[in-house]
Amino acid sequence: MSAMATPCVRASPSAGALRSGRAARAAVRPVAVAVPRKRLAAPPASAATASAVTATEQAVAEVTIANGVHILTADTYHGFLDKHAEKLIVTDFYAVWCGPCKVIAPEIERLANEMDASQVVFAKMDCGATNESKKLAMALNIKALPTFHLYRNSKQVDSMTGAKIKALTDLIGKHL
Repeated sequence: MSAMATPCVRASPSAGALRSGRAARAAVRPVAVAVPRKRLAAPPASAATASAVTATEQAVAEVTIANGVHILTADTYHGFLDKHAEKLIVTDFYAVWCGPCKVIAPEIERLANEMDASQVVFAKMDCGATNESKKLAMALNIKALPTFHLYRNSKQVDSMTGAKIKALTDLIGKHL
């Protein structure tokens, strides 16, 4: 009998246990059940892998532009910095729920349209859009919104926090 597993046998509860609800709690016991794992799919053929990599590179290369400001995602962020490395890149890290971010957004669009696009590129990234963008914002040490990072040659040259347009224009002028 020791080699075989004994079936789960429950004694009938007493009348007092039924009234107090202890029997209902005692009757529900977790049971471990072994479930077979799903087989992993076979790796795709080399031609399919090459086309998937090409599609990923195209997605990274495509950045949406709205009112002169490039809209970045966590996937396109590093590729965008590399693509525009010779220019000064002003990146606005914002969230849709952030009041000061909403106030300064039209000013950023105005600056993007007024400034010379051959010298300065404006971009923005929603820090709360996806888990990947949240992780990127944490990795970039974004602790308050809006935060502006200035990049040249894919390296951060300066940063500023807050919706202060005068301070931002001074900062951009300093690095031109």
